[in-house]
Amino acid sequence: MAEEFDFVVQMSEAPGGYEIEVSSSAGEDREVVSLSTDELLSRMPALQAAVLGSSVHSRGAGSELEEPVLQIGDALFDSVFRDSIKGLYISSKQKAEERDHVLRIVLRVRSPELAALPWELLHDSKLGGYLCLNHPIVRYVDILKPVAPLRVSPPLRVLGMIALPGSLASLDTESEKENLHAALKPLIDEEMVQLEWVPGNTKSDLYSALLRGGCHVLHFIGHGRFDEHRRQGTIIFVDERGREDPLHAEALGSLISVGQPRPRLVVLNSCQTGTSNAQDLFSSTAAQLEHTVPAVVAMQFAVTDMAAVLFSRAFYQALAANRPVDEAVRTGRIALRVHKDDSLECFTPVLYQRAGDARLFDLTARTSPPSPAPEMTEPPPERGKHGVETGPETEPDRKRAETGSGPGKVTDIPVLPVIGTDHWVVSMAVHPRGRLLATGARRLVRLWDATTGQAEWERRIPGWSTMANAVCFSPDGGLLAVGSSDNTARVWDLATGQVSLELAHRHFVNAVDFDASTRRLATGDSDSLACLWDLRTGSKMLTLRHGRAVRDVRFSPDGTLLLTASEDRHAYVWDTATGEQRARIPHESYVLGAAFSPDGRRIATCSEDRTAQIRDARTWEPLFHVEHRSGLRAVAFSPDGALIATGSEDGAVHVWSATTGEQVLHIKHKRSVNVVAFYPDGRHLASGGEDKNVRSTRISTHGAG
Repeated sequence: MAEEFDFVVQMSEAPGGYEIEVSSSAGEDREVVSLSTDELLSRMPALQAAVLGSSVHSRGAGSELEEPVLQIGDALFDSVFRDSIKGLYISSKQKAEERDHVLRIVLRVRSPELAALPWELLHDSKLGGYLCLNHPIVRYVDILKPVAPLRVSPPLRVLGMIALPGSLASLDTESEKENLHAALKPLIDEEMVQLEWVPGNTKSDLYSALLRGGCHVLHFIGHGRFDEHRRQGTIIFVDERGREDPLHAEALGSLISVGQPRPRLVVLNSCQTGTSNAQDLFSSTAAQLEHTVPAVVAMQFAVTDMAAVLFSRAFYQALAANRPVDEAVRTGRIALRVHKDDSLECFTPVLYQRAGDARLFDLTARTSPPSPAPEMTEPPPERGKHGVETGPETEPDRKRAETGSGPGKVTDIPVLPVIGTDHWVVSMAVHPRGRLLATGARRLVRLWDATTGQAEWERRIPGWSTMANAVCFSPDGGLLAVGSSDNTARVWDLATGQVSLELAHRHFVNAVDFDASTRRLATGDSDSLACLWDLRTGSKMLTLRHGRAVRDVRFSPDGTLLLTASEDRHAYVWDTATGEQRARIPHESYVLGAAFSPDGRRIATCSEDRTAQIRDARTWEPLFHVEHRSGLRAVAFSPDGALIATGSEDGAVHVWSATTGEQVLHIKHKRSVNVVAFYPDGRHLASGGEDKNVRSTRISTHGAG
């Protein structure tokens, strides 16, 4: 489903209530609203009883049971869909209907107590009743981790598991197995889908099945429970003696991660797997699994046996018909409503997702596997129509924007200590002349005046969920490269403000870097590739394959080498002329950042293993390493090569001597630090991350900034 038909509602805490920020095809708006979350949460037990009671009581009692559901649904709708926001919803719905599309409602909930509310109950009698029956509703989870490629080549591997401890109520598992097989049989017959069942019901049985072959979809039938003591959801497995063996959501995510391929979708046909605690945004089983899986379908209330079977059958029939997963969930809701139209169990399923595209699988045709790499291609001599003029011969003729480029003296400027950006700072770069900062966030790339804190330039990237994962200025300052999660690297000419080049990739672009001549651009993506591009023609010169996603790319100062960081737990050094691998640098976890020293004699790599390694760039032998208390996300050398800065997930920024490894400065952010960069004068350090601030700290060897 195209993102242009998404109605995105972001909800977060704000002074005086909650801030509601809407993005849609009809426009954008924001408003602060009041919502009695404590009072609504206190009604949850009665709501649970009403949902279960509606499945067994007569139709006369059913309407009475629905009253608490309607009250909560109306209260949620009236609190959020007010005035202009309601108008945007109506207009967006009309636009989607005009194009024969279904409007999708995307909830980006950033407050734990709001996440614990049953938003699937949203109701307005004048606008068609329950919104979840008319629109797919997705709970989108903000996690700064790349999503593995979602669309897979057939056959789609579905792994089912049943776990029923003898002490808990029995379920009609045979009916659910039969329905699952019946829904998928046409695709099984065409060899588009493989359906297998775990031969057992213990954690070890699931581990062995995943390790043996992995899967694309994991379907669990059994029981779930919310652990109020640990504030986390659990799945109930069976131990060797047939007793209950609960596994908390965090550990379940680790267990699922052993699969190769790793599941893209988990369906938990189990009670309370979508229930969360009002103090923890990621407390539900479904939300916690989002750290491992792009999409999770779960149940936010206890679910009856009949409802589980009916929902499962309709859900997989829709997937088999090539519907996106969010629409398949809506189809399952409708099946429950049609079966017994006064039943309230259609509100029990909930979809959590951290990928903007809900079409996880393309089951229409087989696709060819990607061509092998590495590959080298000689760039054609002629210039393409989108070529970018570079090189000394064109430099005098280039018009420079005021924000821009050309030779200029680097001065010690009085930078503003803190710039509030109002968005997570996902990527950042400092202009070669020092006055400007570039930041990348969700949908936005902006240039900031570091002396005033004012945004001087702004561009939007298509798609509400698109992240600007990487930004980089060209050495002459005239170009800005941006790598983003819409699978594209773009080059902006700052003199004209226009995109001069677009480079398509197969998956998220996580890293970009210009060489010193501004003739080549390096990119790294989540499809495990680092690529070199000729900026005159837009042609690919070199492809370097890694074991997993590439998270950073850096040219050596003379451009003869490329340093790459990968989630395969290694950094690599490559010859940019031949593609030959010169060095392989191991870490114990994902390598997320890399840097060459300005003289090219040393390299630094940082990892989620909490260390940054500094090595000699002639022998590749380690010189020393530095450590943080949490995983590292960023590393940078100062312009004179005397200092190294590192930023970590716990909000700490450390500055170290590049000679001895001695710590000379400590800076603290409130949340994770994603990027660090020195100003060209060498006297200031910029750092930014999930606290939405860019901090510029004057370097001092006498203490913290």
